[in-house]
Formats: sequence, C-alpha cells, structure tokens
Amino acid sequence: MEMTVRNAADGGVLLYERERPDVYVLLADADPVSRHVLASALDSADGIEVLGTADSGEPLHRWPLSGVDVVVLADASRAQPDPVAAELVHKGLRVLLLGTGWTGRTLAAALAAGCVGALVKDPEIGRLAAAVRAAAAGYVVVSPELVGLWTPQAHAAAPRRERGDRSVGVLLRSLTEREREVLTLLAEGLSTNETARRLKVTSATVKSHVSHALTKLSVRNRLEAVLLMRQALDGDRPPWS
Repeated sequence: MEMTVRNAADGGVLLYERERPDVYVLLADADPVSRHVLASALDSADGIEVLGTADSGEPLHRWPLSGVDVVVLADASRAQPDPVAAELVHKGLRVLLLGTGWTGRTLAAALAAGCVGALVKDPEIGRLAAAVRAAAAGYVVVSPELVGLWTPQAHAAAPRRERGDRSVGVLLRSLTEREREVLTLLAEGLSTNETARRLKVTSATVKSHVSHALTKLSVRNRLEAVLLMRQALDGDRPPWS
C-alpha cells in the first residue's frame, strides 16, 4: 500500500497517511497451489489488496470476510452452480466466479444469483485484475469466451420479472428505434461514451435509453439486454425488420 507524506504545521514533523487501495479482495479456491498463485498475483496488481484467502470447501463462517469488497471464488469446474456464491451475495459482497466447464445454464444461474462476474480460469492475471476493478466499480463482467453460451434457454433460466411467453423478437420489437440503435452499438462493443458520440447525444441520454430498454425487456441489467441484442443480430435478419 502506498504512503502519502504530509508536512505537519507544528515544527515540520512528517505525517505518513496510508492510502486505501481501490479494492479489498478475498480469494477462495479449493486448490492450495492455485489459491496461493492467484492471491499473490492479485495482491501485486495496482489498486488491489488481497485481505485473505480461503479454502472454498470450508464452511463460509470460517472465511475472513471482514472488510472485503470483492470475493473471487475460483473452482476447477463450473459444472454446477455454487450455492456459496448466493450466500456471499446475500451478505452484500460482490462475487466473481472463476473456473472452467461453464455452460449456458451455469452462466445464467450465476447471474441470477446476483454474481457480478463469470470468468474463465485464465493464466493472464491482468484480465482478472481488470475484472476485479470493474466488479468493484459496479459493472457486470463476463469473459469474452462465455458470451456465446448466452442462449435463449440460458436467458429463460435466469429468474427475472414476469415476461409471459413473449419471444425475444416480440420483446425487441417493443423497443423504440433509438433504444434498438443504442443496444446495437453496445452489442458491437462500443462504450456508453462512444455510443453517445456516434449518435450525437449525451451519455446521460444513452443511459436513459438503456434504462427504458431494461424495463421493456424485463431483464435485470445492461449485460442481459446487450446479450439479447447480440443474439438477435446473429440471426439471418433482425426480428424487428
């Protein structure tokens, strides 16, 4: 952790003030070697401090969760949704799930449980550190490799407000032309600011269109809306044409 030096008013005494890092992290992994490697690498990343580690097979009450912002929950296989993740979310923690063996069902279950990230277990620590920072800032993070798993079945599996039997096409046709334009640009990978510049509107206007679209699509967050749009754009023709 970095230190800030200040000159005190009384006789030039130097005061050292510890700066709080951007994110406090707990790394949980059943594999002790992986746990050590990931924790050490994350702890060396700028703006991140690993407060502790935990064996993910241990009862949750033994985990050192005090002061933690983000829990990185690593597992060798994501073949089954992890009930521990839901407990952590219930405690008000941001949870990133890290592993292999992802399916559309487990991706949908992770997001439905309130996890803020679903990541493949990647040796590139820079990607994990970036995901941790994004999660702490309030974003939902999904590895690019997992976007293709977001199928209509996976989308339907995620609990959300009642949307009846309406198809994806019907849902997207309920949007205004500008709302579809915004989601299309976001689905192409543009940021909010880039979308605003492309459409010659303010970022606040883009966010407003996204907010209205979330309500009409009965989805929980921007990620789900963008994935729905990407799914539609992958078809032979947009369902609203």
